[in-house]
Amino acid sequence: MTQAAPQTKFQVLLAEDDEVNQSIIQAFLGGVNLELTIASDGRQALEAALTHQYDLMIVDQNMPFITGDRVIRHLRAGRSMNAATPVIRFTAHADFQPIDLRTVAGSLEVTLPKPLSRQDLLSTVDALLGRRVISA
Repeated sequence: MTQAAPQTKFQVLLAEDDEVNQSIIQAFLGGVNLELTIASDGRQALEAALTHQYDLMIVDQNMPFITGDRVIRHLRAGRSMNAATPVIRFTAHADFQPIDLRTVAGSLEVTLPKPLSRQDLLSTVDALLGRRVISA
């Protein structure tokens, strides 16, 4: 009997400056077929996204040094290796409407409100990665 080849994990960049939120997101994504790279500010996020290919980027809108919006705009405009990578953006803006899915420059982007719901995050990750991540 032959063994199945190990399943490759999806590469995900988490750009979040708050350590508590980092821990919450890691806990929410625990057991999911992902390898998470954490960037603690906008500069680290941009550097990571310019040097490594990701299947998904999860980005806080309000980070030190470079905002999440600016990181994504730079990646899209510069046609980086992550220019077409799907993005989940987080925002704590009170006037934000629940889950906003759109296509920007040919790439899927979803904006989720804070505080995050585990179900919203998991279903969004699953949808953006083609329902190949979360098992039933």
